Amino acid sequence: MVDYVKNNADGFTLTELSALMGEVENQPNWRSAATKACQYYDGDQLSEAITSVLRERGQPNIVHNLIGPTIDGVLGMEARTRSDMMVSADDIDGEDLAPAINEKFKDFWRLSNADRACSDAYASQLKAGLGWVEVTRNPHPMQVPYRVKFVHRRNVYWDWYAEEIDKSDGRWKLHKRWIDIDEATATFPQHKEIIKQTANHWEDFYNTEQWENEPESLKAAWHDYDSWSKNQTEWLDTERKRVLLQVVYYRKITHIHVMKLSGNRVIEYDKKNPVHVAAVQAGKVKLQYAAIPKVREAWFVGPHRIVDRPHEAPDGRDSLVGFVGYQKDTSGEPYGLISRMIPAQDGINARVIRLTFLLQARRIIADSDATNMSSKNLREEVEKPDGYIELNPERKNKNSISEVITIQNDIGIAGQQFQLMQNDMQLIQDTAGVYNSMLGQDSNATSGVAIANLVEQGTTTLAEINDNFHYSRTKVAELLLAYIIEDMADQTNVDITINKRDKAKRKTIRLNEVTEDGKRNNDVTRWRGHIALVPMQSTATWRQQQANLLTQTMAKLPEQAQAAVIPMLVELMDLPNKEEFLDTIKQALNVVKPVEDMDENERQAAEQQQQKQAELEQLQFEEVKEKINKLVLENKKLEASIGEIVEKSKTEAAKDDKLYAETNEINQRIAHNAQQASNLKQELANNIQSQLEAIQVD
Repeated sequence: MVDYVKNNADGFTLTELSALMGEVENQPNWRSAATKACQYYDGDQLSEAITSVLRERGQPNIVHNLIGPTIDGVLGMEARTRSDMMVSADDIDGEDLAPAINEKFKDFWRLSNADRACSDAYASQLKAGLGWVEVTRNPHPMQVPYRVKFVHRRNVYWDWYAEEIDKSDGRWKLHKRWIDIDEATATFPQHKEIIKQTANHWEDFYNTEQWENEPESLKAAWHDYDSWSKNQTEWLDTERKRVLLQVVYYRKITHIHVMKLSGNRVIEYDKKNPVHVAAVQAGKVKLQYAAIPKVREAWFVGPHRIVDRPHEAPDGRDSLVGFVGYQKDTSGEPYGLISRMIPAQDGINARVIRLTFLLQARRIIADSDATNMSSKNLREEVEKPDGYIELNPERKNKNSISEVITIQNDIGIAGQQFQLMQNDMQLIQDTAGVYNSMLGQDSNATSGVAIANLVEQGTTTLAEINDNFHYSRTKVAELLLAYIIEDMADQTNVDITINKRDKAKRKTIRLNEVTEDGKRNNDVTRWRGHIALVPMQSTATWRQQQANLLTQTMAKLPEQAQAAVIPMLVELMDLPNKEEFLDTIKQALNVVKPVEDMDENERQAAEQQQQKQAELEQLQFEEVKEKINKLVLENKKLEASIGEIVEKSKTEAAKDDKLYAETNEINQRIAHNAQQASNLKQELANNIQSQLEAIQVD
């Protein structure tokens, strides 16, 4: 084999590819069962032997496909209960970066149609038991920078000894893809001649008279082609002019030095980086020897290796993420939900075929000379609703017609067959763990709580396959995030706007901000975080359910509390210009905005309003204080008057009724003034307390 790849001392050779393909051929044949399961979903459920018998009988190929709607119901439930992905920081230092990185991640997740790719993989999980999603940089410079797409199971092979549910710990993966020859030559122009000769069976090269003058690389390539043991049709389509491109992602154990930094950050030591060298020499960090796997990729066109290089995916990963449904305990073969439903579906089809045959089949018991008709013609006439059967006048048995010829059927057992079919129909859902309520069909449950319990029970029975799906979906998100952070590491002063839909909360965060001394603030390379599922679902159905529940709760609340809950209800509605509508409602209900949600004009207006309120409260306070002082002064005068009257009574010894009346009147006025002063003080205290309670503390 000629070495077409430079610096490939650790490359993947043609001999290793042959050994790998031999290992693939010795793996359990789970793909046939997966193909059969997908055929059942598509309605292709009858074998050739059964269709041949039906053709002889004149029966139609009747298939009552219940697998398809059941699987569609589960797929619809996934779409209805889908949760958003969110970037979460692992330490306090990363909390400022998390909103900006999360905004960037959400944009690329949406633009790359990642949800659609994961949903297609989930469908393959349910049907075949395995699906793949590939995350790569987009080679097209005018499109979205990243590409997330579903890959069919027939195009991917993997190390059978992988133990992780997403097959990420395997030593190798093989990705096959058929491409047109002109596309291959355009993609690999340096190997254009080899690809063309391969597509032409090397006839031009073999028949040339200048064999000795040809380059050694072409001679070696022809030798590889001539000695390749695989059938040519497996990797070359001469009619369509296509060639099979095989990409092998393989792991090589590499020994490197790493540095452990603060916060448990570990990075690879680069002896060419002066900062790394200075940190080691100063004793700030210590070097550790580690053996880590690094992923490389080798590209083969037939027997010719044309690329062997480090894989572009970051963090020592490959670009393929597996979505596994279930795995057999003994062999590790993946299988999906349909595998459990096939026996019941076969039973349904058998009952339907049997029922239709019983309705049209007739048993004929006749003497050999009962008619002059052939057996074939007699059966045809019996099957006709207006058939004509003429008896043989020369027959030996001249007794009643019932003794000469009898026509029977087995309609009596049709009811039994129908009951068995009903049992098989119920068995379809029982084996899958799916109930009528989940599929939007009628069920025995009548109340909303009972229906919700059935849906919850069905979700529980699908817990394993859904858990596998969420795990792999998170791995896809982590891989996309790793691409984003790696590409942003070389950029400076990256401005990202968060809360784009909320004008009040909208702001810009600058990542990799270069300061005057050359340092970088908000450096994404120092960020540590992970992908998490948002606990709240974002689908329209979920929001509608929450809105109905909130409406029922509001009906039991007092009117004042209902007004306070109205903005929460509007948040759950899909309305155009919802933010403006919410602001209008809050203004009508006099709901004060938090200061951080206000714009500059609103903040100034709020400060002016607070200042006016403070001035008004001061005026009220001064007015109440003046009234209290006036009452106190009047009480002092009244007390002085009482003193004078008492002194006068002592000197004059007058104790008549008039004196008592004046004294009582003065005492009543003093008590009235004291009570009025007490009321004013209480009113002032209540006013202050209500203002304190109105202050919002966030």
